Amino acid sequence: MSTAFIGATVVDVISETCATDQTVLVSENRIREVGPRVDVEIPPDAVQHDVIGQWVLPGLVDMHCHLTFQKQDLPLELFLLNGVTTVRDPGGALARQRLIREEVQAGTRLGPRLLIAGELLDGNPPVWPDHTHLVDTPERGVAAVRHLAAQGVDFVKIYNHVRPDVLAAVIAVAGELRLPVIGHVPRRMSMLQAIQAGMNGLEHIRITGSDFLRPERAGQLDMLPVSEREPRLWELIEPDEPWIDNLIEAMVSHDVTLDPTLLIDDVIYDEGIAGQNDHPDNAYLPDEVRHGAAAEEVPAIMQMPEEVRALAYATEPKRREFVRRCWQAGVRITTGTDGAALGKLLPGFGIHHEIALLRDSGLSPFGSLQAATISAAQALNLADQIGSIEVGKVADFGVWTADPVTSHLRPTDLDLVVLGGTVHRPSALAVAEEPGAA
Repeated sequence: MSTAFIGATVVDVISETCATDQTVLVSENRIREVGPRVDVEIPPDAVQHDVIGQWVLPGLVDMHCHLTFQKQDLPLELFLLNGVTTVRDPGGALARQRLIREEVQAGTRLGPRLLIAGELLDGNPPVWPDHTHLVDTPERGVAAVRHLAAQGVDFVKIYNHVRPDVLAAVIAVAGELRLPVIGHVPRRMSMLQAIQAGMNGLEHIRITGSDFLRPERAGQLDMLPVSEREPRLWELIEPDEPWIDNLIEAMVSHDVTLDPTLLIDDVIYDEGIAGQNDHPDNAYLPDEVRHGAAAEEVPAIMQMPEEVRALAYATEPKRREFVRRCWQAGVRITTGTDGAALGKLLPGFGIHHEIALLRDSGLSPFGSLQAATISAAQALNLADQIGSIEVGKVADFGVWTADPVTSHLRPTDLDLVVLGGTVHRPSALAVAEEPGAA
């Protein structure tokens, strides 16, 4: 059985163009033809969707979304309600991650494609003991990677206290097993050293004091809690300095992906994570899930000390300028939210906030959409499968009633979401009464 989407404007994120009055023909979970409506022959038995005046956009990707850090199991349908068809979970409870992924793959639970890392790899002391493999020697690092690989992870995640010799061992064995290595820049290394060591992807904007300060001063700042460390470091950084150019050139030459996760900083610096408890978008959640999530304690590491809040605000434009400079130089930028949680960090919703923040940072409208589609697919080594509306790729896309190039999309703008060739209507995906629907 084939399905035809007739008359849409197709958003081509590769050529940065929009083609009007197109037909997208889908069969057996793949895109079989894309072209002008008058040129595409529709099989007689095809299911037809009139989508004139609407936009077809590739399925969006959240490259940094923790599904198992919190106790509450947030509905995966919310991703689909926002056109998000692929999610990368960069660290959490491996057993829960596997079970969720297997339920989705088996069709017993509706949700996006999931890529998982299992537990974080961290040194001693670990930041998150309940979600960590303690890799305080090279031998333990190698053993942890082999264990995770045997469990079927898609990549491994480095955290703050991994030693340089352990990182080298992890990268070597991960390379043998064809597993990408992503994560934080370890605090006892510079960002440049992490890039040169062979990390494939850097999460957040983790420039360290070691990149530009004398060792004594770098040690003082790099060991501070993250919410204090980042503002105090960025107070000293100017994005147009030569050493910043060297970092950016290294990312380009080593084909390193930067996933800046601007949203989590925006939330922490502004209302705070607890301040999301009363966000109106929480009405998309069932009452018991919303109340349970609101009752969870926010870890101290994720709270902003009041004495540095003003500094955090003042230095945020520098961080965004760094992202713009990276993008302009050709660094692969992707969209990650560091959710899932309430409010702006709700599953699916966060990607649209992140896209908006990337645009505010100076990325072009198409540049920000590429970060959520083809660039993310490239970072996942899935660009031959997802990320653009092309013949032969998996039929993962959203059909929107608003122009994604110019609009901040909302669930109410999504007419249809296609996941692996199966068409879903948003009204059938809702897990709670749509806000304002009463």
